[in-house]
Amino acid sequence: MKKILLTLAAISSLLSCKQTKEEHQAKLHSPQDAQYFAISGRTDQRDSSLVMISPASKVTFKNTIEDTIVVYSKTDDPKQHAFWAVAVNGEYKGKTIVEGDTINSMQIPVSKNDTIVELYKATEASTGNLVLSGIKAKNLAKAPAKPEAKIEFIGNSITSGFGNDNKEYPCDEGGWFDSHNAYYSYATLAANRLDADFVLSSISGWGMYRNWDVPGPTVPDVYDNLYLNEDSSKSYTSKDFNPDLISINLGTNDLSDGDGKHERLPFSEDDYVGAYIKFVKHLIDTRDNPEIAILDSPMVSGEREEILHRCLDSVASYFEGEGKKIHIFDFEPIPETGCGAHPSIEEDKMMADQIVPFYRDILESKK
Repeated sequence: MKKILLTLAAISSLLSCKQTKEEHQAKLHSPQDAQYFAISGRTDQRDSSLVMISPASKVTFKNTIEDTIVVYSKTDDPKQHAFWAVAVNGEYKGKTIVEGDTINSMQIPVSKNDTIVELYKATEASTGNLVLSGIKAKNLAKAPAKPEAKIEFIGNSITSGFGNDNKEYPCDEGGWFDSHNAYYSYATLAANRLDADFVLSSISGWGMYRNWDVPGPTVPDVYDNLYLNEDSSKSYTSKDFNPDLISINLGTNDLSDGDGKHERLPFSEDDYVGAYIKFVKHLIDTRDNPEIAILDSPMVSGEREEILHRCLDSVASYFEGEGKKIHIFDFEPIPETGCGAHPSIEEDKMMADQIVPFYRDILESKK
């Protein structure tokens, strides 16, 4: 009897070892699998892949054991490249380039204590799509719950994180967007500090009623299009994201002098304010009456800053007459030591420091 029990114990042990080994074999997961992955930002499904569109669009998942997770991704063009920004347990791990339209692999070593992994698109919609093909891991947990608070940030290069990563990727070296890092945009930083789900609907160089060099299309012209371009075949609606708060930072490019090549008329306060009011009305009508915050620009000073403030006050006054409160935020001056006189990562952090209490007060008023 004793021998039989020992034999059964040995068989049971072998089966247990085999089962554990099978459980911990690496498996390839589709990023569309809602069981394991929480998805934020403007994205699109393509076969079993996930197209990352907007800056700081991200995929979040939980790891449970020591592993080397492999991320498979590509771009849509053999001559194109993009970047991932990776964070583990809220700690930034760096940027990794993805080149061409063939599958690239990225390895992320994790310990059993590394429970939350976040993959952010560091670049923006106008620089091309980043396609997440699959994630290979031994043992993923149920997808993390997404935060209840929701913020959408509508803006230009400042909101996109243009030129802020100039230490890792120096200005004027490589591609014009290599120094982008949407992970460190003031908007991304603020949302993460506030534990809010978020979308960055922002396009470098574009404005409210005109862009920095040409009349359009402008951000309001393409906002309803999923890919933030003139392709209207796929729309972006409240079903995709219905924010509690929409923050708008547009005006820097409207006020610019242009590129010197295209005809540039003097800035029109009437055109700017008219376009702003029309766009805000559209946002209120197509979303669930969100709170609206309108921001000035840390890149505008002197007479132009006075003009911008006057315009924002006019927008707020209009809606006050309609019974809708519009929240206005004025940034304190900051240095601009990133590429193209944009904020650097440290300066994005300064912007986030300034604006987080402002956003928090608005969100708390919604409770």
